[in-house]
Amino acid sequence: MKRKVKENMLFTDELTVREHIAQLIELMSQGLYEKEHIMAVALLSAIAGESIFLLGPPGTAKSMVARRLKHVFKGAKSFEYLMSRFSTPDEIFGPVSISKLKNEDKYERLVDGYLPDAEVVFLDEIWKAGPAIQNALLTAINERIFKNGSETLHLPMKALIAASNELPTEDEGLEALWDRFLVRMVSNCISSEKIFYKMVRSKSIEEPVIAENYLVDDALYLKWLSAIQEVEITDEVCRLVTHIRKTLAEQQKKEEITTLDYYSSDRRWKKIFHLMQASAFLNGRNAINVPDSVLLFHCLWNKVDAIPVVLDAVCSAITADLDRKIAQNVKALDKLIAQLSANMQQSRVPVDNADEDYVVMNHFYYIVEGFQNGSCLFARFDYNHIDTRKPIDGILYYEEKSKSWIIHAIYTGAPFDYKMSSGKITKVKLQKCKAGIMVDGIPYLFKKKGRGFFNSEPNVPSSTCADILFTDCASIRSEFENLKAHFSKDCNLFVSEDDIKLVGRQLTKTEKALKELEIKLQNTKLLMLR
Repeated sequence: MKRKVKENMLFTDELTVREHIAQLIELMSQGLYEKEHIMAVALLSAIAGESIFLLGPPGTAKSMVARRLKHVFKGAKSFEYLMSRFSTPDEIFGPVSISKLKNEDKYERLVDGYLPDAEVVFLDEIWKAGPAIQNALLTAINERIFKNGSETLHLPMKALIAASNELPTEDEGLEALWDRFLVRMVSNCISSEKIFYKMVRSKSIEEPVIAENYLVDDALYLKWLSAIQEVEITDEVCRLVTHIRKTLAEQQKKEEITTLDYYSSDRRWKKIFHLMQASAFLNGRNAINVPDSVLLFHCLWNKVDAIPVVLDAVCSAITADLDRKIAQNVKALDKLIAQLSANMQQSRVPVDNADEDYVVMNHFYYIVEGFQNGSCLFARFDYNHIDTRKPIDGILYYEEKSKSWIIHAIYTGAPFDYKMSSGKITKVKLQKCKAGIMVDGIPYLFKKKGRGFFNSEPNVPSSTCADILFTDCASIRSEFENLKAHFSKDCNLFVSEDDIKLVGRQLTKTEKALKELEIKLQNTKLLMLR
């Protein structure tokens, strides 16, 4: 039995958590163009305690994202640094105290004003850091500690944003540091001409002013972190992640590429689920739902070339359960249609006399009932050239003159030149069935004049099977509509409109398959009654 998940609202004073976060995103995004999504995900990462990497050319507001995050946390200090090949640990973690070294023989750094002292950190051109800096960063990012001489400092760092115009070079020992950045996003130049000139005409960008009641202090931050840990990880999302993991593993084998291209460590997957928990909580829910999984767009790629594969893997996983159920029903329905076709072959009445029972239009066509795209006609002279046992080639096209879709069979000596037709021509497979024609496996009935041409009654087993399939199909439709409803415009504060469009294309593919199943099932039911 499927457990229902409550989506109750969680409050901070007068504001719900979702309202609070929505206001912060809006305030921080002022004056940023086509970077609102990056700002939102950066805020999510900061509250979840995860690090984010921004890939993009200079001048694409990467540093501004980090600077604005500082204003979210009450009394927060920030540290910003542009790496070079000559950068030293002193410039990042603070200089060594000469007096401590001279007077007390202690090797300690003066960390005030440097990375160990900051809540929000921005490191530009991160991959230019030397080995000493990299090793210190590994511990700082993952464990939030810094070894300062004999002391271990617990870092106040809530957010680490790194940026570069390139990815780490292979075989330079940067894999471990790269793995520490859970969220990876591409920050490009403005693509819309309209928005570009809006940016050009805008005044100089000012720092956002955030009201006191919107600021996140340490007490609220810790309260949220504790609540995030209690968010339920649903079985639905676990199945979705399993599908993604299998898809990427298969891709790995198929392309015979290095293990790093689609590799995600167990540590990384643990953090991914934590990020989804944070997303659920900040959207006002106590359980992860499917839209939270869209965040995996930004967590699973290791190379730019892998991004389309990851996007496809996540999108296909969202509808995987439904696609599997649809495929199972299509297979069961094909067996039923095959049974009906076998019964047809045993019929005593020859199909050559079909004109006696079916309406003929313009002397040349039967009227096809229930065609999904509208009015449809089938060439009557082609009917006797089609087999009941195996499909033959045919064509489907739209004729402007009759405002109908036309179906023709392709066979030697066919009195039709399909090259002269107007509009796009689609190749189809045609097979004769009881009372009509099957097009790509979907049965369609011809419009009848009166009495039934095939006098056999529907058999009970087939009828029962069809009823079961109808019930199952209705359940799939209900599941699909619920899934589709999840991806409304405001489904998740950290999911962009572009993300929703990507998922929407996948939903459209699934809905097309579902519609074909529904039509096939409906027509089969009618076929059984003829």
